[in-house]
Amino acid sequence: MQIRAPHIPPRATFRARSTWNLGLLLFFVVLLQFGYPVTLRGELWTGLYMLLYAGMVLFGILTIRDERQPLVPVFVLAGSFAIFATWFSFDQDNRSATLGMLITVALFMMALNITLMRFIFRRGHAVGLDLILAAVCVYVIFGGLFGAIFSVMEILEPGSFEDPATPGESPAWQQLVYYSYITMSTVGYGEVLPLTPWARSLATFQAVACTLFLTIVIARLVGIWSSSAPSPSSAPSPSSTPSPSSTDSPSGAANGDH
Repeated sequence: MQIRAPHIPPRATFRARSTWNLGLLLFFVVLLQFGYPVTLRGELWTGLYMLLYAGMVLFGILTIRDERQPLVPVFVLAGSFAIFATWFSFDQDNRSATLGMLITVALFMMALNITLMRFIFRRGHAVGLDLILAAVCVYVIFGGLFGAIFSVMEILEPGSFEDPATPGESPAWQQLVYYSYITMSTVGYGEVLPLTPWARSLATFQAVACTLFLTIVIARLVGIWSSSAPSPSSAPSPSSTPSPSSTDSPSGAANGDH
């Protein structure tokens, strides 16, 4: 007797794959955005840190593919970033390598966030866990994206930001990534300060945009869960069911006999 394997619907397979891709993408994003202090230990640690971007790029491409977005620009960005990241790993003081690495990773993170936001706001029947994973990915990536933009601004226009602990020195990109998350969370410890009008404008935009994103995503999740919950009006009311006493009582039977 041959036993057949249970048939798994294609939609269920796609959802399971999507959940794994989003979960692993979030794993690498968290490691990258909060593990950057290892780059202060030298070229070897910087190279190992840059290897983590391979995981973010891989699962980012898989996520973009699942959403049927164009892949050619993403592959171009990923290849360009790989070149600049390798160059930067062995020559961290090179201005061109640093600029190339920051610009390409910022563009890739921007493309990834656009795809994830399409997933969050356009897909009506997405699994709740997938929406949560995608929303957390977008929020964490926003911190790295603005950190890269702040770093590019400081390189192109020195003096845009200042660390009061080291006056007269340009903050490193690691400090500006930290500043980005502090600004995004609206904590504002004050270790790094925006000095130029454009730096202050961009920092203000980040704080407002990320706060609005959280508010809109929470409303989106509440709306999805409330619409998927069974409505009380759909349950059968007690008055609509026939009463046993009216059909099965002895008096009813007797009246029917007469």
